Amino acid sequence: MNEPWHIVRNFKQFKEYIEKNEMPELISFDHDLTEEHYQYSFSDNIPYEKIKEETGFHCLLWLILYCNKNNLKLPEILIHTQNISGYNNLRNLKDIYSQLKS
Repeated sequence: MNEPWHIVRNFKQFKEYIEKNEMPELISFDHDLTEEHYQYSFSDNIPYEKIKEETGFHCLLWLILYCNKNNLKLPEILIHTQNISGYNNLRNLKDIYSQLKS
């Protein structure tokens, strides 16, 4: 894979990129996309209902729903976040979806 990385920095950019382009083969997710998210980097429980700006978790959830609705295969998913709880939440979401699809 010699394609360049396309960097998006928030939920809106992520959604627009996916909707306007061909589905990439690989997406690497960071959980924390804004300063607001960093306060939960060492929390055991992330209060998603209180967060104003969407996280990488919201991006992955949207992607799963988008792929399911459009009968598309989920691309390969990597996670590159320093947020341990965020990492676990992203991994668990991906794993649950993969198990349901198999």
